[in-house]
Amino acid sequence: MQAAALPVAEHRRWLIAGGTALAGHALALGAVMLWHRSGEPPVPEPVVLIDLPAGASAPAPSQADTDALDASQALAEPEPETVRPPLEPAVASAPSPLAMRLPTTPSPEVAVPLAAPRPSPARTEPRAPAQAAPAAAAPPAPRSDPREATGSAKSGKGPGDSPKAKKAQADYYAMIAAHLQRKKSYPKEAKKARQEGVVTVRFTVARDGSISNASIKRSSGHELLDGATLDLLRRVAPLPAMPDSMERESVTLALPIDYSLRTD
Repeated sequence: MQAAALPVAEHRRWLIAGGTALAGHALALGAVMLWHRSGEPPVPEPVVLIDLPAGASAPAPSQADTDALDASQALAEPEPETVRPPLEPAVASAPSPLAMRLPTTPSPEVAVPLAAPRPSPARTEPRAPAQAAPAAAAPPAPRSDPREATGSAKSGKGPGDSPKAKKAQADYYAMIAAHLQRKKSYPKEAKKARQEGVVTVRFTVARDGSISNASIKRSSGHELLDGATLDLLRRVAPLPAMPDSMERESVTLALPIDYSLRTD
């Protein structure tokens, strides 16, 4: 009887030991599962929050994403406790752009006070020299020197504005107009068709007399006369060079060329 009782007692001990071991393993597995569940959700969330503020337009979409996350958390009850902690760092990350904006605003504010104190001492100090300035103002009183300077400046500009220079320019323009009138050729077909008119031709004359940018500014109404005028500019180029008194690199002229059956 005693020998049979012993194995039963040992059986119970082994059963108790095995049950405790199984319970311990189950608790360990449950702890591991809970740790994985609690650790996994925060990992993707901070990544998304970091990507959103990284963009140039991060602040606005970050708030929409946080609202979407809050809605998803409201649907899933176990996750909100684990998700809310990363939302707080997201708010901490959100003020970072605000901190970046704040330095921009204080910078002008600092510049304003810096500029404000500088004039105040400057005003107090120059007031004393301002009184001394009248003493020094006596020399500026003879402003005949600046007048002489202006006179010299005018004299510097004088060569181009002097009566001789103006006359030289007028003579140069008249010479070009007369030269074109002499060199023009009345198209025979236009004469036969008794075509008359005035062609206003526009062109640019360089200092050396070369011609460029020739075009008809005002047509005579006859293609023959307009074409003859453009041919005229090609034939007479280059024109005489500008006189030395004309302080210009080029001049654009618009001259009328008259085609009349009475005079031609």
